[in-house]
Amino acid sequence: MDNELFYEPEDGFWLGTDKLLFESQNLEEEWPLPQNPFIKKMAELDRIARGIQNISATDLKQIIGVLVQDQPSAVFRFLVVPMQRNGRTVSVKLLGKVNAELPPLRSDNSCSLVLAVEWMAKRYSHFEMSCAADGNYWIHKQ
Repeated sequence: MDNELFYEPEDGFWLGTDKLLFESQNLEEEWPLPQNPFIKKMAELDRIARGIQNISATDLKQIIGVLVQDQPSAVFRFLVVPMQRNGRTVSVKLLGKVNAELPPLRSDNSCSLVLAVEWMAKRYSHFEMSCAADGNYWIHKQ
């Protein structure tokens, strides 16, 4: 699944941004959990495997939060399809789940997910992303 420890994920969205400064000011220890019961319901594995349409990147972060809270040793891989070129809404489908994998050393923190989705939406019609506990995610190179 390209989840090896030394995998080099897509990181072009950091161009022009000071990654260390951004993450030091916005670091999230873990994926956020939803207060909205509808988002919790969307986080069911069968539903995500069928696909979820037109959600915000913020809602996606909360869905991932529910998944990693329920299965903290799992890595989840998604197909992400931006619905607009600005990346504000996406459709996602769970492509796979692997247990007991470590995220790559160069994975990013969940605080930058919206930035990454917006950058990818301007360049690609779809992309794959993996997520793990401790607020880790990485975009797979095209």
